[in-house]
Amino acid sequence: AEKAPMLEEYFSIKVEKRKVLKKNKQVSALFITGLPVLLDGHVPQPHALPLFLIRLATEVDWSEEQPCFNGICRELASFYAEPPIAPTNDEESEKSESPDYIDDEAKKYVRHTLFPAISYLLVPPQRLANNGTAVKLANLNSLYKVFERC
Repeated sequence: AEKAPMLEEYFSIKVEKRKVLKKNKQVSALFITGLPVLLDGHVPQPHALPLFLIRLATEVDWSEEQPCFNGICRELASFYAEPPIAPTNDEESEKSESPDYIDDEAKKYVRHTLFPAISYLLVPPQRLANNGTAVKLANLNSLYKVFERC
């Protein structure tokens, strides 16, 4: 609870202390009431929330500012990166040579939400751009101009 103002100010993670009734006694409990919107239309998987909270409490170095911020960012990234996994049917996965790990809805989401966001928002570090790790293959606007001339 003591880090709640910092979490809200820097990361939009809202934590509130509320009174709840437990075994006929009023006790205080912490509630997560808000999470950051990292990408419009992207919502993290609800089943990943408990692990996120545990890792936020145990894996983040809360004693120093820079490691604390790095740790929170790393845990947020892991939480939001949790892919939706389609339930698998053992018979189907045995028949199929390459099983689908995500369902059609998730594929559509990746194709129409994540990939456009990555192409628009991703700015690789200069060292990755210089050593060939990240390469710009094409620019859609330039391709349109080329085809307009034809």
